[in-house]
Amino acid sequence: MSKRVITDEEILNLPPGRDLDAHVALRVMGFKEITIVGKHYFTDPIDTKLKLYSTDISAAWEIVDKLKIQIIPQSIGAPDQLSYLAIYNNEPFESKVEVFGRTAPEAICKAALITVIGGSGNE
Repeated sequence: MSKRVITDEEILNLPPGRDLDAHVALRVMGFKEITIVGKHYFTDPIDTKLKLYSTDISAAWEIVDKLKIQIIPQSIGAPDQLSYLAIYNNEPFESKVEVFGRTAPEAICKAALITVIGGSGNE
């Protein structure tokens, strides 16, 4: 998988899964290459399986630690797509990024990608 140009809109529309995980590994976590063998995704070196960043909170927490992203559960009764809010805030040096997601890992991954690519999230 290559580091093709990806827009904020494309990031926000990516469903949780291996493609989102691969983008996070390449752009946020610093891996150089993703190799796809059948349905299996590997990072460099080839013997390392790609983590489930967008669906596993323990893997997503590595992103939280790296970028200091805040994750805020929303109130009971909020629409499913607004269940969690991920915030990256490094103002006044960089713009604030806020992204909602159905799950915490999804919101974290999308906020991280928009942050490192330099976008503005839902704004």
